Amino acid sequence: MDETRAIVVENKVHRPLLDDTLTTEDLRVAREELNETPETREVALSVLRKMLAEENEFMPRIDDVYLLRFLRCRKFDCERALKTIKDHYRFRKQHPNIYPMPSGNEKALRAHIFNFLPHRDHKGRAIYVVKIARWITEEMSYADFVAAGNLIAEYVLDNAVTQINGYIGIWDFKGFSLRHFLPFCSPKHIILLSTLMQDRFPARFKIAYCVNCSPLVNKAWSLINPVLKEKFRKRIKIFGTDMTVLHQYLEPAILPTEYGGIITTPENVEMAQRILDQEQYVKYNLKFGYP
Repeated sequence: MDETRAIVVENKVHRPLLDDTLTTEDLRVAREELNETPETREVALSVLRKMLAEENEFMPRIDDVYLLRFLRCRKFDCERALKTIKDHYRFRKQHPNIYPMPSGNEKALRAHIFNFLPHRDHKGRAIYVVKIARWITEEMSYADFVAAGNLIAEYVLDNAVTQINGYIGIWDFKGFSLRHFLPFCSPKHIILLSTLMQDRFPARFKIAYCVNCSPLVNKAWSLINPVLKEKFRKRIKIFGTDMTVLHQYLEPAILPTEYGGIITTPENVEMAQRILDQEQYVKYNLKFGYP
């Protein structure tokens, strides 16, 4: 991944996932969509730290990189950023089993259910891939499934390019069966996942393209949709097996061959190891929050 080079198609540049250089376009998006300038950033960080200093119930992490993920996903509204921090920490306290150490979730990580494509889309958004069929429900609990997704999604969240431009997803439902449907659509699990996606994960979730969808997948989404906010319902696109539909949104040049793309390199197994190598960083991050 470190040696990945940008891919240019016509006038669209697809940067490597790990590139953290902010372009002129990134700065425009930050300014126009997030209300972020060097001046507002400095003021907001100072204000948010003062607000956090007045909190006695929990110990917050207050470095710039961490606070900026909350400020950017709440468009530099300090009150909303503070609420999201508190909600995130409360959620983490309520569900410690979906915030494990990487070593405690190694089997799920190495199953490569969750991954990132090596390149961002032309808007600088990280492309998060989920392959549901790799979730062997008899061997992996729903909590371990969600925990692996959390750990992978967190990996690029310190990158300012991701904080500004957000994520998009390719959710691959090939092989989705009744064994997935039952835990995926249990009322308790629907509430947990929808709460995490919409309100507790400090990132800009832009859109998810669900591919290889069967009638059973459509049924699953019909159960999940009622608990999603309207803006999130609009950000989920349900496709069948025709990948030319996906190509209307994502260039084949950055897609693997299984999605009608041209990338033939083996799957990025490096990602799981990168997460496992972050053991001490995850341990450091988890010491903050509610006692």
